[in-house]
Amino acid sequence: MDHRLINQFSRAIALIVFVFGALSCSAIISGDELGRVNLIHYLLLFCLLPLVLLILMLLGMITSVNKQYFFSKSLLSLPIWPQSWLNQLRRLKQHNLFAPWLTFVSQLIGLSFSLGCLVAFLLVLLFSDISFVWRSTLLNAEQVYPFLKAISWPWQFIDSAQPVKQTLIASQELRFGAELQKSVDFGSWWAFLFMAQFVYSVVPRLGSTMWTKVTLSLAIQDYHQREQAPSPLVNQIPVDIQLEPIAVGRPTLEHYNLVCWLSLNSTMTARAIAGFDQPQNIYQAGFHGDDEQAAMDDDLTQLVLVAAWEPPLGELQDFLEHGRGILMPLDFNGENWVPIEPHYLDEWRRFTQTQEHWTLFVNKELK
Repeated sequence: MDHRLINQFSRAIALIVFVFGALSCSAIISGDELGRVNLIHYLLLFCLLPLVLLILMLLGMITSVNKQYFFSKSLLSLPIWPQSWLNQLRRLKQHNLFAPWLTFVSQLIGLSFSLGCLVAFLLVLLFSDISFVWRSTLLNAEQVYPFLKAISWPWQFIDSAQPVKQTLIASQELRFGAELQKSVDFGSWWAFLFMAQFVYSVVPRLGSTMWTKVTLSLAIQDYHQREQAPSPLVNQIPVDIQLEPIAVGRPTLEHYNLVCWLSLNSTMTARAIAGFDQPQNIYQAGFHGDDEQAAMDDDLTQLVLVAAWEPPLGELQDFLEHGRGILMPLDFNGENWVPIEPHYLDEWRRFTQTQEHWTLFVNKELK
């Protein structure tokens, strides 16, 4: 496993998200044709929403909800990454390091987006004349002011970044009413918004990124210790596991769904299931898709195509517990099928024997 390539992959993802955050923030902070930016909208979008998303992500980590990684997996599935980097992801999976790495990358994405927004915020203010105003039909300044004061409590020692009630009253843009006061500096809100974005968006993400980085480092350290552990001096009696023989004949499948737990183009997919009836539905699941829930909600028998070289992980096991059918490991180089290595095949045989409603099928006709 090449840690240099993994670090390059992580930094490339962070850079893309940083640029995306900067561009999206620039588009909003530029304001309308008069240079007006809605204070409340910006506060909710770039300060409070990232905090809520972080809390939901942390809750998802505690409850093992894998949907939290949807955006991270979507970025990894983009056809822009060098094959050498993607091969390292395969190595991470083989050594059970992919989950902590993906958790770290998910936090790094949030931090990069927040930093991109913060940098764009300062650059746009540096080169543009922006007026921060707010609008509401139901709320008035008396109701909004306590909310802003509560938000600014963590930096109450910075007077210049505190909301001023008179400025808040003057910053309200009324649909019908007098012209806004010329003497009010509507740009003075920048210090408050900067601190709100820094405290509620950047700092929490920085903490979570550092924490997941430490977790990833410990997992990598544990992996190296396992790899470098000396062989025992006393010969151990091997555990004799009786593996069931692989069925020779092709199983009969009627009215079934095809689940692709690997990245396979349409031509290769059609060749892989040649000899079977056409599936009712085709789902992309696992690392390369997000159709797990739709596949689990479907009661039909399933033919699950898996990469022979990838060890069966907990996510796949959780998926199989909700259905029944056939596991079909595949190995290929480009668009050429290759025989499955015996140690890979034995691992899938041991795994399948623990699944009550699943059988293993190896199509030896693929050439």
